[in-house]
Amino acid sequence: MIRILIVDDQNFTREAVKSILEQESDFEIIGQAENGVKALAKIDEMRPDVAVIDLEMPEMNGFVLTQKINQQFSQTKVVILSSCEDHDSINAAVKAGAKGYLLKSTSGSELTDTIRYVQRGYFQLGPGLFEKLLSGFIQDNSDTTKNLFQLENKAQDNFARLEQEIKSKNEQTRNEMFLELNKQIKHLKNEFRQGLGTFQYQVTNQMRQGLESLSDRINHKTVDTNNLEEKIQAWDFERQQQINNMLTGTKKTVSSLEKQVTILRYCLIFLAMSFFVEKLAVFVF
Repeated sequence: MIRILIVDDQNFTREAVKSILEQESDFEIIGQAENGVKALAKIDEMRPDVAVIDLEMPEMNGFVLTQKINQQFSQTKVVILSSCEDHDSINAAVKAGAKGYLLKSTSGSELTDTIRYVQRGYFQLGPGLFEKLLSGFIQDNSDTTKNLFQLENKAQDNFARLEQEIKSKNEQTRNEMFLELNKQIKHLKNEFRQGLGTFQYQVTNQMRQGLESLSDRINHKTVDTNNLEEKIQAWDFERQQQINNMLTGTKKTVSSLEKQVTILRYCLIFLAMSFFVEKLAVFVF
């Protein structure tokens, strides 16, 4: 036996539905209600199997009532019996939890069959309503596709702007790094020139001092020619050793400066790569 509650604000409609359902031996009409508030009270009291509900009622319409029944009394299944045949009403009722939707112009046999199918756990729509619901879904999907296409275009535009911004910042950073590198190289060149000038001055000064010392000895002392030649060779060898030592020290200084320039270049390249990776990571995540 299927226990049924009829909910409609019009007494004529309630009586008409009652007269149709009473003819079925497996149906029991346990009560009627003229609005949603009274319907909830009766459902709480009587716990019907199926509630036949109109949508347009005072105090609480059929959409809200269906949702509350679905939340509070899940054992009671809702069949909507309404004169509204638009897609929005059908879709709203289905989302609220209705298991069946019929128009008031539906035949008595269609109403009784729908109640039986809903009680068994099936979802039922009256004749022609499925097409209306489907067309609404197609329109919704079309709108969704259009929105997704617009979002995709917007995302592409944002990506292009971000890419351009990253390129611009990379170009600016690269220029600043090259300016700094050129500044450091110029500074190292100046230091190298100063060091080379000092080296040349020291060599020239040593040679001048040596010649002056030799001239003094020649002018003030009588020396043996062979002994003088040996002393000149010894002095020349000593000065050559000093020059070689100074040249070796200068080469080491130049090599050290070149290593510093190379290290500075690699540091600047690493900083540039780190900046680019950081910007790319911010965009991806």
